[in-house]
Amino acid sequence: MKIIGFAALAVLIAGSAVAQQLAPSPTLDAVKARGHIECGVHLGLPGFSFANDKGEWSGLDVDYCKALAAAVLGDSTKVKYTPTSVQQRWPVLTSGQVDLLARNTTITFSRNATLGVNFQGINFYEGQTFVVRTKAKVAAVKDLADGTICVAAGSTEEKAAADWFRERNLKVTIINFQKNDDAISAYDQERCDAYTAGVGALAGQRIKFKDPAQHQILTEVISNDPQGPTTRWGDERWQLVVRWVLNAQIAAEALGVTSKNVDEMKKSTNAEVRRLLGVDGKFGDMMGISNDWAYNLIKQVGNYGESFERTVGMGSVLKLKRGQNELWTKGGLLFTPPFQ
Repeated sequence: MKIIGFAALAVLIAGSAVAQQLAPSPTLDAVKARGHIECGVHLGLPGFSFANDKGEWSGLDVDYCKALAAAVLGDSTKVKYTPTSVQQRWPVLTSGQVDLLARNTTITFSRNATLGVNFQGINFYEGQTFVVRTKAKVAAVKDLADGTICVAAGSTEEKAAADWFRERNLKVTIINFQKNDDAISAYDQERCDAYTAGVGALAGQRIKFKDPAQHQILTEVISNDPQGPTTRWGDERWQLVVRWVLNAQIAAEALGVTSKNVDEMKKSTNAEVRRLLGVDGKFGDMMGISNDWAYNLIKQVGNYGESFERTVGMGSVLKLKRGQNELWTKGGLLFTPPFQ
């Protein structure tokens, strides 16, 4: 009787695990039904999410949206982009207007605890600093004391800048703007001495100035601002997909799998590579998508390194060095849990 009891318990536990694994996902079901991903992005930041004159979007965050579409729908072009401001992004996400935010949104405790959103990993390690006019001869952040700083209202940069100067007993006037573009325009028109944002964001904004050569981005950073794809609370299976698509991009680079060699790598004897590419295991089934989900996103979009280089790295107009966004094996902070 005990043997039968244990056997029945094992079956019950196994059944429960499968039920949890394949729990309904309203978001995933909606995506499949409509045939595209609804992706919330920045209003327009070169290198991260930017639309050209033809309405074609490109950038690191856009590449993530494309990778998600390739994984879920098998086609990286099945994405519609919704530009969102600093103030709009949260209600746009929590209301269900978009399936996720893939924009330069800093991960913070209060946002996670109070806004009804979850952060699904880090795709860009950002650091806040300032852009100043070269003629001002500002060498360090402290040199901005008694000056004026333009910033987007409600951003993490607004609070971090105020905290930094207050903690050092330095006076500064912070002028906030409801629209980020208005803050940038005010700085460009010399209505303030500096504009503050992340290093990557500043690199993207500087190329839009009237005369980019007349502006310098300080090398000193005053905060660490990790950023990544964001989902609303609930729908754990959709969160699983969003999180592991990012992990797949990073793991592919670490394992040497690229958009150019991915077909050949399907023949690899490396167990993790084979699981990643769907040759072994049923990782797609566990999420409710095709088992070749990672193969599709790597083939169509590329691994993290490929995406970084063409959007914000040395192959782009921003020319950003990998720095913290390099793999941990090369001195950076990027790594992913194992595909096991």
